Amino acid sequence: MALENEGFIELFDLTTKTVVSKVPLTQLKFIPRVGERVLISPTGPGDWRPYKVLDVEYFLNYDPLRNVPTMPSEAGKITLYVETTKQFSN
Repeated sequence: MALENEGFIELFDLTTKTVVSKVPLTQLKFIPRVGERVLISPTGPGDWRPYKVLDVEYFLNYDPLRNVPTMPSEAGKITLYVETTKQFSN
């Protein structure tokens, strides 16, 4: 599945200046809000990495291949700007 051809959400870690996760919008049931914590498991269950959402940007009608706005029916991109938070116990 090419994320570039459909809408997606990405988590951008402001500490490391890298994208830590990218998911198609079609796979989401909700979008985290500022102040909420997002848990990502890069290697599987039990290896959770917590991130706190600091800001959210919506790029509506975004074409990542040309980096320009597109027609209203086209997909968009949502970027959650996050920072790593303390680990927690299960």
